[in-house]
Amino acid sequence: MQQFSRYLTRTDAVRTRVQVYRSERGALVGYCAVHLFEMESDKRVLAIFRAEAGLLAGYRGTAMTLWFGAKEALRYKALHPFRTVALFAMPVHPSSYHLLSKYFWKCYPYPGRPIPHRWLAILLDLAQSSGVEATDPSDPMVRRVGWITIESKADAASWRASGHKDIQFYLSRNPDYAQGNGLAMIAPLTPTNLIVSLIQYLWHFIVLWVSRPVRSRRAD
Repeated sequence: MQQFSRYLTRTDAVRTRVQVYRSERGALVGYCAVHLFEMESDKRVLAIFRAEAGLLAGYRGTAMTLWFGAKEALRYKALHPFRTVALFAMPVHPSSYHLLSKYFWKCYPYPGRPIPHRWLAILLDLAQSSGVEATDPSDPMVRRVGWITIESKADAASWRASGHKDIQFYLSRNPDYAQGNGLAMIAPLTPTNLIVSLIQYLWHFIVLWVSRPVRSRRAD
């Protein structure tokens, strides 16, 4: 628990915010921690957001943790509009990777999407300086994070049977995620990426609302 607390608070971060999630009855169902780091790259400040989250199985796949992190990123971008900002994560479960790749217009790695040289260099540098070793020298993006997501055999089987190409990509790159391995990924938080991602996010919920049964919408 002491090790988890140190990992969660990250005293080396410029700013850390932690959100706790509870059920309607007040029971603890998950958390999200967002850390901001500032470093120098090409003689300019590079701001990196890192996030860790954990949710009970019934609450995974929602965007509650993503929205919490987005608010922190938008706040920083408004204060420093000309700085290079990115989100760096090492999701240890396909649900986390799917959530990020679903709502971010541009994130890397992603199936069929080449990684621009600049972002590849930053991603590899962040992965290698993350403090966790690579599981295989041939793929430095897969790291031995150590946090294991609890899931049933049925849940694991449903992920393996998923028809989403990003989930299958994640499983092909990180088949041993159940051992606590994570796939390093990066999302550039440029104005264009933030705006288009926000539009995608809102459009997703509009489609969900429209596709609900008419009787349910009338009840609202």
